[in-house]
Amino acid sequence: MEVQIVVGIRRLEVAELSKAKALFVEVFQEAPWHDRWTDEQLDLYFGDLMDGTSSLCFALYADTMLIGLCMGRLYHWYSGTEYDIREFCIAKLWQGKGVGRQFLDLAGSEVAKLGVHMLTLSTLAETSAYEFYQQVGFSVHKDARFLYKRLG
Repeated sequence: MEVQIVVGIRRLEVAELSKAKALFVEVFQEAPWHDRWTDEQLDLYFGDLMDGTSSLCFALYADTMLIGLCMGRLYHWYSGTEYDIREFCIAKLWQGKGVGRQFLDLAGSEVAKLGVHMLTLSTLAETSAYEFYQQVGFSVHKDARFLYKRLG
């Protein structure tokens, strides 16, 4: 069921950080992620996401209520500028109503105005987010893999 967004998106501002952090924790402390953020680590992480000239973070509002975040960075690649979405979330009460699709469309329109030609992101394959991103037009690159190595 699609719902109408009343206010829409705008760039996330420092004054909105406490609301943004509360929303982020609300979404990612639940299944399937079960993240357990300390205040200190969350402050550092949001600093990482919002610092620098390539940072680009959006807030989604319904009336005056913050209901979504899209946080990432611009990267200048040989084929053009890309927007890498590091974090994307919709408040639990708004999930499953078409809001995420609308938000990605709005964010895509905003970054296209900046000359961005591609959106990129990564997510866990065993989640509903993986299916959602494919439903809204993201493709799995047949040759790419996300790799990691734990230290210590």
